[in-house]
Amino acid sequence: MKNSVLKRFQQRDGAMLPFIAVVIVILFVTAAFAIDVARVHVTRSELRTATDAAAKAGVEALGREQSTAAATAAALAVAEQNIVAGKGMLLEPDNIIFGTSGQSPDGSFFFNEGGSPLNSVRVIGEKTKGSRAGSASLFFAPLFGVADFEPIQVATATRIDRDIALVLDVSGSMASNGRFKALSNALDVFLAELDETPQRENLSLTVYSTTERKVQELTPDLNQIREAFANEGPGGFTGIGQGLETGLDSILNDPNARPFALKSIIVMTDGRQNRGISPELVAPRARDAGVVVHTITFGRGANEELMAEVADIAGGIHLHAKNNPELIEAFQTIAKQLQVLLIE
Repeated sequence: MKNSVLKRFQQRDGAMLPFIAVVIVILFVTAAFAIDVARVHVTRSELRTATDAAAKAGVEALGREQSTAAATAAALAVAEQNIVAGKGMLLEPDNIIFGTSGQSPDGSFFFNEGGSPLNSVRVIGEKTKGSRAGSASLFFAPLFGVADFEPIQVATATRIDRDIALVLDVSGSMASNGRFKALSNALDVFLAELDETPQRENLSLTVYSTTERKVQELTPDLNQIREAFANEGPGGFTGIGQGLETGLDSILNDPNARPFALKSIIVMTDGRQNRGISPELVAPRARDAGVVVHTITFGRGANEELMAEVADIAGGIHLHAKNNPELIEAFQTIAKQLQVLLIE
């Protein structure tokens, strides 16, 4: 009896062996597939990082050196510093394309190869059999007849030169609670942020209280903005709209205004409109002229609703700062909005 039972168990064990073998093969294939799929995703991500970095480096060099040869060299060098599928990413000079980018009315950006002035670099990152970098190998797929894969990524960075009109509140309320000093500090931080950007910004400075004054024409020398504001002090009422009008005139008619630069106005106030034209009546003129207006309100006395409306009309952003550190942060945020853009 015992021998009979043992024999039946041995027969069942023998019948299970082919099934176990099939399951093992399936598990191996699944694991191999998962590993190669993960490698595909990682390689594509690495390639995206490399092409993005190369495009940014190229456009930075283009603006700094005003040379396509220098921009090409920078893009190639930075690409090679980025590892893709275990190797530094190699590009050909033909993978670096120069062109002109701009902003469409709907806010999207476009790229045209060639054109004038050159302000954009497109990088085509190829990991293909015919490329300098070669294709990306797979671990297990060759067992099933697939040796490699050939990803391609495209990145375009644009160097947007900007003309910027600063329109700052120097009314009497700025004398309280250290507000004027806070504005001076925030202005320093804002200018320091712009100093770090690869593109060139020209800035003008308008101050307003009961009346408005343009105290500095558009200039690439940001120290001139610092020095001009250092001579100001708080006093008077709050004519925001008048300041915005003068800032708009500076952007459009200043002798140093550049026809191909994007144009922005930054209006800061800690109070409420109580003299002259109201700013929401000026904002449509800025919008129609293609000028973006960003607004910053500061403290509890500021009319946040009105200034948010002004920014909304003219396609900008509105930020409210409750205290001195938040004022610095608001200016930093807007400065970062003005930096190099990846548009593709």
